[in-house]
Amino acid sequence: MSTGQMDNDWVGPCHPSGRTAAADDPHESWDLDVGDVQSWLRAQRVCLEQCPFLVACQARRTRLYPYPARNPQAVIWAGVAYSDTGRILDTAGLRRLSATQRGRDLRGEQSWIATGS
Repeated sequence: MSTGQMDNDWVGPCHPSGRTAAADDPHESWDLDVGDVQSWLRAQRVCLEQCPFLVACQARRTRLYPYPARNPQAVIWAGVAYSDTGRILDTAGLRRLSATQRGRDLRGEQSWIATGS
């Protein structure tokens, strides 16, 4: 079964035409480089409960990443969250990632203030 037509029919944050959806609607974020833990948990829930292409998406993930040692990075794919190193993240892992990113952002702001730039 080809999923090419299905990919063209689906318009959402996981489709190329929806790449900016995270900026427009942070609650629709499949990208772990943006958003926050609430948006990521919502994205997982939407993916697992509402996406009409979940089975095709899972098959594509398995086809593109057939080995457990290699995984997608910094994304929620087929309802599974992956860290920037490809490690599978559970809810606690997503919360830790969010705290780490928040801390990194705060440190960046503090260094900007300290240098007076």
